[in-house]
Amino acid sequence: MKYLLQKLILVALLIAFLIGVAPVLAQESITTISPDAQQEKERLLDEYKAALEYELEHGETTVDLDGGATILTGESAVKMNSLWQETVRQIEAAIGRPDEVRAVTENQIAEIDGSYPSYVSRAVFSYNSKVAIEKYKTEKYYYTVDIASGQILEIMPVDSTRFRRAFDDKETVYSQDELEKMALAYISTFSKDIDISLLEPVFGEKSGRNYFFRWENPANKLPDGMTSFVQVGLSAKGDLLNFVNTLPAGIKQERVLLQQIGIFPMPALASFNELYANGGGYWSWLDGSSLATTKSNAGYCYIAGWCSPKNFYWSYTDATTSPENEPYIRGMWDVNPSSQYIYLYAFIPSTNATAYSRYTASYDNGTQWDGATIDQEAFSNVSVSVLGPHFNYGVVRLDNDDDIAGYKVAWDEVLLCTSDQCP
Repeated sequence: MKYLLQKLILVALLIAFLIGVAPVLAQESITTISPDAQQEKERLLDEYKAALEYELEHGETTVDLDGGATILTGESAVKMNSLWQETVRQIEAAIGRPDEVRAVTENQIAEIDGSYPSYVSRAVFSYNSKVAIEKYKTEKYYYTVDIASGQILEIMPVDSTRFRRAFDDKETVYSQDELEKMALAYISTFSKDIDISLLEPVFGEKSGRNYFFRWENPANKLPDGMTSFVQVGLSAKGDLLNFVNTLPAGIKQERVLLQQIGIFPMPALASFNELYANGGGYWSWLDGSSLATTKSNAGYCYIAGWCSPKNFYWSYTDATTSPENEPYIRGMWDVNPSSQYIYLYAFIPSTNATAYSRYTASYDNGTQWDGATIDQEAFSNVSVSVLGPHFNYGVVRLDNDDDIAGYKVAWDEVLLCTSDQCP
């Protein structure tokens, strides 16, 4: 009887394979980069690597007092920055679609945004590497578009700190019900094929200023284990903070079941050379570790389920820094070196994350530094692009030096993605 039951289950799953998995495979198909374009990209990266090594040996350098690494200075730093920008331009020209093909997408964005976008880059979706995307920029927003389907997957602010936190008495502040109606209108505009009635609402807010309207599809999982979702972030004034639609990147339940019994291989989940957790061998505190607090049962690893720890660190902002502007609490992810074309993302949790947060990172074999400030209050349980593309990241740091007391900085996972691979 037990054997018969197992056979019946297997037959049912095979039927699911025949009628359900083919569409799944179709939804994961991507427009791949041609072999010639990929070869050109690798050639350009090799040339840049050789130029960097030459400059380190013969150019202007010094020793970084905060870490002891050799860094480029003066004309050598300027030269390599200029060369990298030119390398990026040539890579994007090689791997991007022709201008006349992108014009359809650009017109679509212009109709929504009101201004014509400029093309930025080609990469893969941070929630599913099987989805090839293009990124475009208008004055206020970045648009991420699925190349194969033309769907808008993300709308992110160019500067997340531009949304004012204090509202004056003359400004209109909307109720949550009114904001929900706005969110539904945005979804209808950005993704007309989404049927909200089939999804489960999971709403949240931060500080009574920003609201996040999220609808999830429990039957559709992302490759890392997260439940696929569509989410609209709005300020209480009605500003569009961000839009994220991962529903097209989900894996249908039929395939998940087939993976569990071995008919399909399980997806290769992010390893630590791609996603870096707080805590563990790649994480360390540089300053003030005893002053940080652990938030359990929250953050990326808790939501995705496959990694650990199932928590993240947080602390209030430091508004009493010294004249030297030394951070009060500072954590660091020591990432694996990779001679690639790499973007840095940070996962911003739905709680205990409300501060202007300053991420800094070394790149070019640790010889140069870049930084960006992200308003964590503008995001909720999503991955946010921070820096890049850069060549060969070394370390990523985050401190609590906001200079405005009372806000919360969250140290959750960071993610490194190349233009063709992301967990």
